[in-house]
Amino acid sequence: MRRFAKPIRDGAREADPFLCRHLRTKTWYVPDSFAERDVSTSSSTAQYWCLKTMRSDGPDGALALPEDCMDERVCFEPSMGTAKDS
Repeated sequence: MRRFAKPIRDGAREADPFLCRHLRTKTWYVPDSFAERDVSTSSSTAQYWCLKTMRSDGPDGALALPEDCMDERVCFEPSMGTAKDS
């Protein structure tokens, strides 16, 4: 699935429910760095990590990358709310 970054409103980017809430990269903290870029694939220069492990791999041992941190993984939690919200 091809996705683009959500718009910035009131100084913060809208959450993307298709990305895990624990996935991080420093480039996402720069307001213009992902303004119109596809965030569903890895940047060639960004380094990604998982907030659950604070490493480049997630709790399940797989790499923490935008194209891999999807709802198919057992450790996935959507950006908006949690998997337990209904």
